[in-house]
Amino acid sequence: MSGVLSLETALTGLLSLLTFAAIALPFTRGLRLCLKGRSATRRLAKSELAGAAGAGPRGVEPIALLMLQVLRRALEERSSEMPSEFVIDATRQYVVNEYEAHYMKPISMYANLLPPIGFIGNALGLLVLFVSMRLADSSLELGGLAVALTATIFALMGFASLEGYKIRLYARLLACLDDVVALHRARLEKSPAH
Repeated sequence: MSGVLSLETALTGLLSLLTFAAIALPFTRGLRLCLKGRSATRRLAKSELAGAAGAGPRGVEPIALLMLQVLRRALEERSSEMPSEFVIDATRQYVVNEYEAHYMKPISMYANLLPPIGFIGNALGLLVLFVSMRLADSSLELGGLAVALTATIFALMGFASLEGYKIRLYARLLACLDDVVALHRARLEKSPAH
């Protein structure tokens, strides 16, 4: 009987490790993207924006510089009948779409993987719990219940963390873009051609 119990205990441990590894993988990848997104949305001083500085920490170019480059290029190439505000709005939307494609959508993908993984961990933990009830092993019952509950809790906490951080990143993105628009409008007011 002790051979069966040690096999069941090993199975519980293996299921626990697999569940937590399955949760940790998308969470860490999503968190890594959040940190890159944070670097990309760092706010630059007016002098850095005016000088169009290069890539920031970890080789991630600030999104404000991308908008500034695209805006300058679009305004140089635009025809005279296209209003400046239209070009600014179109450039802003282009940069937002680029940011969403590179950061927001992948973060959402990783975050949305976590609840189903937690549910699978919950189901596996309950399976171990039901098997341990048949064997009348209370320690194995507690282990199965612990796997079921902790898998669910960790997956939901990871989901909430990534989604919450994604909302914060979006606010940072909008603040960066507002800085570029304000700088550009200030330049337009100072220029004699306007």
